[in-house]
Amino acid sequence: MPTKVKGMTSLEIAIIVAIVLVIAIAVGWYLYTTFAAAGQQSGLVVTSTKACTDGMLYLNVVPQGAAQVVIVGVDFAGTSITTTPITVSSATIVTVKTGLTLQAGQVLTGRVILSSGAMAPFTATVVVCS
Repeated sequence: MPTKVKGMTSLEIAIIVAIVLVIAIAVGWYLYTTFAAAGQQSGLVVTSTKACTDGMLYLNVVPQGAAQVVIVGVDFAGTSITTTPITVSSATIVTVKTGLTLQAGQVLTGRVILSSGAMAPFTATVVVCS
């Protein structure tokens, strides 16, 4: 007695389509978030830095593009420093009192934190300032 080959029912097709759709959405979301994060620019570049032994930090910053950026804080040598919001629309020297005692010759890293949540990293060498 020959057996009849049965095709897929509409329910089986619907389940397979749903699984493929879920996988496609997951892959699409992963790619979107990966490339959206990679394309986020800080909006600010720290062109030069100077850290003094008395705890003062001088940052030369330049905004990228025509938009203004707002600095809301600085992380330096493992210390978070909250500043009053500083609006930067052109090349500017930002002065920050860190409250740290630093030794000449140290090379320390930090980052400028913007109101958008973006960060601009920098490295500063400590020098004796007069």
